[in-house]
Amino acid sequence: MSAIENTLEAELPEVETAECVAFVSDNQTHGVIASVASQFFDSPMVRDGGTQQALEYLADNAPPKVLIVDIGDASAPLTAMLSLTAAFSEDTRLIGIGTINDINLYREMVGAGITDYLVKPVTEKALAAALCRTEEPVSDPAGEQNPTKKANRIAVVGSRGGVGASSIAVNLAWVLSQERKLSTALIDLDLEFGTVALSLDLEPTRGLREALESPARIDSLFIESATARLSEKLAIMATEETLAQEIAFNPDAIDVLLEAVGRASDQIIIDMPRSAFAVRQRVFEAASKIVLVTELSLPGLRDSMRLLTGIEEVSVGKPVTVVANRTGGAQQAMQPRDFQKALGHKIDFVIPEDRKSFIEAANNGKPLVSSNQRSAATKALRKVAEKLVDGQSGDEQGAKKKKSWRFGKKG
Repeated sequence: MSAIENTLEAELPEVETAECVAFVSDNQTHGVIASVASQFFDSPMVRDGGTQQALEYLADNAPPKVLIVDIGDASAPLTAMLSLTAAFSEDTRLIGIGTINDINLYREMVGAGITDYLVKPVTEKALAAALCRTEEPVSDPAGEQNPTKKANRIAVVGSRGGVGASSIAVNLAWVLSQERKLSTALIDLDLEFGTVALSLDLEPTRGLREALESPARIDSLFIESATARLSEKLAIMATEETLAQEIAFNPDAIDVLLEAVGRASDQIIIDMPRSAFAVRQRVFEAASKIVLVTELSLPGLRDSMRLLTGIEEVSVGKPVTVVANRTGGAQQAMQPRDFQKALGHKIDFVIPEDRKSFIEAANNGKPLVSSNQRSAATKALRKVAEKLVDGQSGDEQGAKKKKSWRFGKKG
């Protein structure tokens, strides 16, 4: 090496390298990052600052493996993050931290290649989940031409309260998971009066309300903590919220929740509340198939007609399966032929009344199809499940999941 080259090398500033570098503007976030990052990296660097300080760092140093930047004071958060992505190669993973809780902003950032966006106050759990995602492979644009098949989303709604829609949802989830061996998630969206957990003898889970109010917080760790596993193939999300506070649903959260759950489930059964209009509409839009459960009565006919009209308005051509429940019992006031003629839609399946078996199953915390496998109602429920999955089996679908996260523990 010549004297001139030696001199030039001596004059070049030493390039600082680090696996994880963070620039934050408040003490609380500083402490969370310092604590969590030290569990993932040997010597993480946490400095005061924001976008400008991060850009200055990148100008003088090699890009880190993970860069965390506080953009809470940025007037245009997405623009601020994009200015950072232009300063390093695709090997660096970028996590933004801000104050705007907006699902559209989150989607725009993820769509622009930013690994994650967390809303203050940042929790250790949320940050740990974001750092775990930095280990996942970067999406291959070429691979987007053949995306992973979306989970089959089956929404179950009752024409009226008490027609047995939740019971149908529970039994369908059991057949798909235990008999068809399909990875299935059952979500009870009636956060105050839902009966899924009760009918399966499970402790209600926690976190579902938080997810539906703040969808930006939904991640793999949230799904794990908000889920109870009934079996290897069946996971339950069901909560029991206080009646003292109004639940502020964010309709956009439905899409984020179903997308997150679908990463590990072939089938998603959604037990829908009838009263939450915005949630009901978004579920109808997001569902692959809809099951309308009704009783053969005049009120059941009226409300079934209204629901079918509502479904058609938001999801033209969406397949709707009409199930007449508890037929032949005291609640039946109309004949199936007269009912479907007035409804203008075929009754696809008839579930015969079997009050004794249903009560016995409920008291034992078991689905009917599990506790009385030979009953006429069980046979009818299996036929409903068969139609909804179009003959799919666990062996046929199991190969589609290359990676999955672990559901929470039972209870």
